[in-house]
Amino acid sequence: MMGRAGPSLIAAFWLTLAGCEREAAPVPAPSSSALPPPEASAVPSPEPSASPTPIASAEPASVSGQTYAPQDDCAAAPGWPTFHKSLVAAIRARDGAALAALSSADVTLDYGGGNGVEELQKRLADPERELWQELEQLLPLGCAVEGGLAAMPWVFWNVPDSTDSYSAMLVTGKDVALRDGPNGKALGNVGWAIVDIDPMAYKPDAKTTPVTLANGDKGWIETARLRSLLDYRLIAEPKDGGWQITAFIAGD
Repeated sequence: MMGRAGPSLIAAFWLTLAGCEREAAPVPAPSSSALPPPEASAVPSPEPSASPTPIASAEPASVSGQTYAPQDDCAAAPGWPTFHKSLVAAIRARDGAALAALSSADVTLDYGGGNGVEELQKRLADPERELWQELEQLLPLGCAVEGGLAAMPWVFWNVPDSTDSYSAMLVTGKDVALRDGPNGKALGNVGWAIVDIDPMAYKPDAKTTPVTLANGDKGWIETARLRSLLDYRLIAEPKDGGWQITAFIAGD
């Protein structure tokens, strides 16, 4: 079981978000001397209408409780804005040499000894690894700082200690529906929640996946909106007034 990914992971790198009725303006009543005697109306006054039934919201209310929407805790760190601008440019341009220039010479790439900028460029050039896509997906997921190091995505260092990261998934997106079946009706929104899955039954190509919320409620979520807490993350370290990528890694 992997708890909150914090300083313990850092050490490992060095080891290997009813209808309103319009009221007419009052008109001053004419003086009684100018009015004819009142006559009984031939048309009965209409009965006051009942209040209209409220229309159900098109977006179900949130049922997820605690959420983990991305934040940017790194923006205020000295040198980070410049580094981040260069990082984004390298990723968008698919420029392996530029990304290597932002990395430490011994950048960690896996837990089996894979490291170094030459190996990084080799892996980036391998279309089957799809590492550029993995890097692109990190960009909107925020950044956290802990122990002087930066981690993308933000959630990586903000996972509750009690979370089993092997079975936990982050629901990516604000308005993601929890449904009562694989193609069922929406029970509510679970945007940016951490949910549990059955790792042995998980099928990444399935349209939906059964999940369990932190409060024990169960339902189904679109699989494409689930991201493992052990998916790729980028770790950077401040150096010489700037930053260097010291790890780009997945797993535990």
